[in-house]
This record gives sequence, C-alpha cells and structure tokens, in this order.
Amino acid sequence: MIKADVALADLSFEPEWHDDRLTIGSSRVVPYAHPMVETLWVRAPGRWFIVVRERLADSPRCTDGHVPVIDAQDEAAYHSIHQECLLWPLDYVLIEAAQAGRRLRIRAGMLGSAPVYCRVVDEQVKLSWDSADFADRPAMIDMEVASHQLALRSTYAARQLYTGVVLLTERASLHVEPGRARYRYPEPMEEGGPATDDGADMLPRFSEALQRAVSLRPWLEGSVSLELSGGMDSATVAVALASLHNDIDSKGILLDGEVRAPQMRRRQLMAERLGLADHAIDITAFPPSLELSAPGEPYGFCREFYLEACSALWASARDKGRHTLFTGVGGDELFPAYLDEISVAAAKGPMWARDARSYAEDLLTPRALAAARSQPLFDAPASPVPVTSLLANACRAPDLLKHGQWPVHPLSDPRLAYLCHRLPRSSREGREVMRRYLESHLGGDVFPKGYLKETFADVLPPLMARHADRLTAQLKECALADLGLVDRSAVAALLATIATSQSHPATSAFASFLWLERCARQAGTP
Repeated sequence: MIKADVALADLSFEPEWHDDRLTIGSSRVVPYAHPMVETLWVRAPGRWFIVVRERLADSPRCTDGHVPVIDAQDEAAYHSIHQECLLWPLDYVLIEAAQAGRRLRIRAGMLGSAPVYCRVVDEQVKLSWDSADFADRPAMIDMEVASHQLALRSTYAARQLYTGVVLLTERASLHVEPGRARYRYPEPMEEGGPATDDGADMLPRFSEALQRAVSLRPWLEGSVSLELSGGMDSATVAVALASLHNDIDSKGILLDGEVRAPQMRRRQLMAERLGLADHAIDITAFPPSLELSAPGEPYGFCREFYLEACSALWASARDKGRHTLFTGVGGDELFPAYLDEISVAAAKGPMWARDARSYAEDLLTPRALAAARSQPLFDAPASPVPVTSLLANACRAPDLLKHGQWPVHPLSDPRLAYLCHRLPRSSREGREVMRRYLESHLGGDVFPKGYLKETFADVLPPLMARHADRLTAQLKECALADLGLVDRSAVAALLATIATSQSHPATSAFASFLWLERCARQAGTP
C-alpha cells in the first residue's frame, strides 16, 4: 500500500506534499494510488503521520485524487485521529515520525491485503509493497528460511528470504531510531472451539456475515471484477455480490483434462443465473514460464505459479476499466476440522502433500534438512485472518497492484472466519452451510455433493516433462547447490522422475525449488 525511502537524518526537516508523494528533505513516501485506497496526512508540531488505507463504505474522508491534510490543533486532537486510524476496520499501513530523536514507527493493519516489506541499513529505511524492490543490491540468503521453504514448510513471519528484509505482518510494528531498530509482533488471537449443535439453523447467520463482508467497501459501478474459478469459494462470493449489485465482470482460467467440461458447465450456469459478464482464458495459451535466466524485472520472494495466465486476466480487467478484484481467497480455512473430529492420518494432511514434502526433503543437503526439520521459532502469532489467506496475499498482491487491481477477499474477513470456526460440526463438515447457501441461490445442480473439483494439478507435470532437457541444461549451474542447500544429483533425479512419471507431488517439490533457485540467482552466491 506504500513505498518509502527515508533517511532518519531527514526527519529533522518539515515534510511537504509534492504531486503524488510526501517529501522530507531528500526522503520520500509514496502511497499506492487507487480508487479503493485513500491517504490521510496528519501534522502536529514536531510530529506527523501518514496513513494509507482501504476506503470504507460511506467514509466521510473518501475524496478522489486529493490527499486530506489535517493540522491537529492540540495533543488530544492528534491522539484522537491517530486512534481512529489504528482502529480502522479495513487494511492500512501507517507511518509516524517524530523530529525529536529522529524516530520512525511503521504499523500494519489486520487484513494483510497488500503487505509491506522493510529494510533498515545505515539509518536508511526502505519500505515497499513489492519485495522485488529489495533486489536493488546484492543480498544474503537466509539459510534457515530457504530450507523451510524448500521443504514445503511455509511460515508466515517477519523474517524473509533475504537477510535484513522483514515483512510487516498483520498488526505488527517496526520502530526505528538512530542506532536501533525493533520489530514487534502483535498479541496472538485466542483460539476458540466449535459450538454445541443445538439444532439451530446456521444459514441465516452465515448469510448475514457474508453480506457484511462484501459490503464493507464502497461500490463503484463498472469497476468490479470477480475471480471465478468454478469452485465453491469464488461462487459464494459471486452470489453475495450479485444479490447486491449488477454489472459484475467474472474472470477465470479454463483447465485441461477431465475437470474442463464440468468447470465450463458450472461457470456457464453461474453466469446465466447471476447475470455475470463472464470471460475465461485457456491455461494452454498462457503456460507457466520455466525460464531460469534473468527476467525483464526482478523477482519477489514469492509468486503465483500461474502468473502468466493470471496476468492476462488482470490485464483484460484493467483494459475494461475494472480496478477492483473480488476473490474466493480464504474459503479453504473457513470450516476447519478439529483434532477430536478427524483421524490421525487426516491430521497429517492429504497423502499427495506428504509425498511432496518427502520429494522436497530428498533434495536437501544434510545441513539444510536439519534446518528444515527444526521447529520454526520465527513464525508470527495466531491472527484473526487465516494464515493461508495472509500467505496468498503476500504471494499475489504485488502482481495484482502492478496491474492496477485492488484485491478484496470477503471470505478472509475476520468476523466471518470467527463465526465459521465456531459453527457446530454439522454445519462445517463438507462445508455444509456454504453448500446450502449456494443451493438456495443457484439450485442444486451446480454443486451437487461429490462434484468434480477444478485443480491445477495436471498443468505443471506434463509441461515440466516436455521441457526436462531444457531445465537440465539450465541447471548445470545451480545457485542453491552452491549455497549448500540442495544436492545436484538429487535435483537431476527428481527432474528425471517428473519426466517419466509426471507425478504431481514430485512436480510440487520441484516447482518450489525452481522459484527459490531464481531468487538465489538474483541475490548472488558466495
């Protein structure tokens, strides 16, 4: 939501607003400009703060193309506005500065929609919503973080792949002053359990919470697109939006194989029954890139595997004047199964995921494997937003913002998640309350029980198998092997396995390796 380069020495100067940015001496703070985002700058003698936040429906300060500047008359007024910003119900990033002591504090909101990365070097603070911006100088790879990622053990944490770069996790803060920088995690959220099933109908409560989640932001006619995969999560968001508004552009990626025909049928039925203007592209027209050579622009720390196809969709939305993208991100975590409700085998996760981790661990050197199997001591505390949603935001937000798309994830709404996590088992199991919601609005023929779900599992395996020779040639030089993280012969063996078997678990492990290899090459090796 914001980019900044601030020298602490410049905080002695008075800030000024020029064009699209706040300047303090030679330093600058640049808010992300978007119709769904607003910027507020508040000044007081010797101190100031700037906040970039999602617009709230009926917000009194929603103005187009103008940054409100407020001169607080006294300490009480300053504190009141500051507290209002900290309690903002949607996402935000807030930077506050004090001239005395040249102190800076950066805070993050609760949703993590477009998280900010930070680096402090020689009393120079760099902030950006795009982690690729930190490839502006040689970097050291954090060996422990890289080991966990290679082993498919992703964590949501301040600590990132490049040493010295931190992610401002939701509700976290970074305090910087001359000679010192401190990162502060938020207090963990209390974990609750399911309610007793008293026979009450949970569908009205679910519907009400969902409608609230999709209505929090202002609605700008002709500006909204909907990511419609053909699954239940995005369909739920589609139903909620269509019940309130017209002129919704739905977009999605058509997959190959046996899932294609039922996916197309579900999309057609939803478009007809909800009045959506639907547009889909074929995954075969935009296959994922397997190129390891230097890209046209730097890589960030994480990225959507199917960015080529997604970029085509986002570009088509932008070309139509659509700048706000609603998605189904968060649906996977809405209906958890608690430990006393599942078997030991199910608690360990699906078999393909366990196989993928096994393939991934086989790549690692003994040192990296020991690091990957250690319990991470750096992950962020439990948050109101599901961790998978926060990780998805970190992965996708930079590319969405580059395409002028502001992401909205109603199923990640903390109040909706709180409700759904505490539903009785009968409403959570099999996403029963969501299934009933869809059935009541779409009919029972769109998502019958046991329907064939869409999946990207068959995209990368045949692609990697076809290009195994080219990948082998590119991997004659391997930065991760030079760093002592992976074994060259194990990499070659895994690629051979994919070439002969087109195994989905093997491909998942190799895809994660490829992305880390790109980042390691970009950072440089010893």
